[in-house]
Formats: sequence, C-alpha cells, structure tokens
Amino acid sequence: SNTPKQILIYRALGFEVPKFAHLPIILGEDRSKLSKRHGAVSVRAFREEGYVSEAMFNGLALLGWHPKGDNEVLSKEDIISEFDIEDVHNAPAVFDRAKLKWLNGVYIREKLDLEDLTKRAIPFFEKFGYEADFEYYKKVMEIIRDSLETLNDIKDRAFPFFVEDYEIEENGKEFIQSETGKAVLKLFYEKVKDRENIDRNEFKKITKEIQKELKVKGKNLFMPIRVALTGKASGVDMALLIEALGKERVLKRLERIFEFIS
Repeated sequence: SNTPKQILIYRALGFEVPKFAHLPIILGEDRSKLSKRHGAVSVRAFREEGYVSEAMFNGLALLGWHPKGDNEVLSKEDIISEFDIEDVHNAPAVFDRAKLKWLNGVYIREKLDLEDLTKRAIPFFEKFGYEADFEYYKKVMEIIRDSLETLNDIKDRAFPFFVEDYEIEENGKEFIQSETGKAVLKLFYEKVKDRENIDRNEFKKITKEIQKELKVKGKNLFMPIRVALTGKASGVDMALLIEALGKERVLKRLERIFEFIS
C-alpha cells in the first residue's frame, strides 16, 4: 500500500494528514479486474462512444455505494449531498455496462436541456457526415432523443433526416411496387405539391383524404409513404419526419422513388 508512504510525506512536509479511504476495486462483468479487454475503460473512449458526463459521474458513483432510497438517477449535487463514506461497501464493485447505458439514455431522453444536448450531439452528426445548421440539428434531436441510448445511436436514428440516396430495404419494396402502393404515392405526391407547405397537421389531413378517396388504411396507406421517404419499413414518426424535411425535399424523394418503380 502507498498510504503509509503518503502519510510520512505529509508529516515530513509539516502538513496535516487527511483521512484516507479506499474505494472498492472495480471488476469487469466476468469478475476479473477491469481492463481494456472488457471494452472501453477510459473517459475519452466512453465520450467517443456517446456517453454524457452526467451519466458517467452518476454511474461511477454507484460503484460500491448506493443511495438510501430507490432512485439511482442522481445529479452531481444529489450525490454530493447523499454520499457518506460509511455507506461504501468493502466488496469489489462490478462495472455494469448495461446499467451505464440505461443511465445514459435517461440523461439524453429526460435530463439534459435540448439546446445543451444538441451542442453535445453536433460532433456525432458531423462524424456520420450529417451536415446542417444548428436549428435543424436541434429539430432532429427533439424528434429522435427518445430513441437514443448513446449519442452514437444518432447514426441510425438521424439517417432519414439527412440521407437522400438511400436504398430500399427488401422487406419494403412490395409496399411501393404494388398497385395500391403506387396509387397511394401518386395521390400523396399530388396533395403535397398542392399544399403551400407541409407540417405534421397537414400530413394527417392528407392521409385522411387519401384514405377516403382510395379506400385504403393501415399499413396499405402508411407503409408506401414510409418506405418511399426513408427506404425502411420501420422507424421515426412520419408526421415529424415530413415536417422536418419540408415540402421540397419530400417531393424530390418521391420523384426519385417514381423513377425506381416505373
């Protein structure tokens, strides 16, 4: 132990000797000493993986210590207020990555201010080649934040807001190549083109009009639109995506799909 040496140095220098306390050693989930073979272990590595500092602070504080109540999502101020060295366990602490990811998701979805979260997210948007101004980034983050566990998840979740030359997934082709799908897309295109602009409310009005005119509903109505505009058969709320994209980008995507299915 280095503690006796440290005490001697304090005394030799004439300083007051502080109280020393040793926190439990941190183990990997296999209960061996935490090391690089368990994955990211440095702060920089976790930052690059999309973890926010508040979640890291919170997660590390829970290693070998637990608050008196059941709530484990605690701010730095809460932890400082509640922490008591007497409550620290002697047994080694196991680093639970799944729990840290859960905590990180809670901070991203619920705790961080949207403006602050967007600023932290911009390096990840840029890393994945998603270029836009701050307001557009902010709009996208407002829509996708509820589906994120780490900021690295932006790659997949933000994809439909930025990528224009997407491929159509195999399980989605049938929805845009069927006669019903083609009719839905043709009418949807005409109605979007006739609108001065398109937002979530206009999208809902348009789909109701199509439902009434073509006598289609459910996936026969919505899946052709989703696949045409994203290339995927599942994903983000279409009304919010269309509002973010705006009229011109929606029309251009539909025109590209018409070339594909013609």
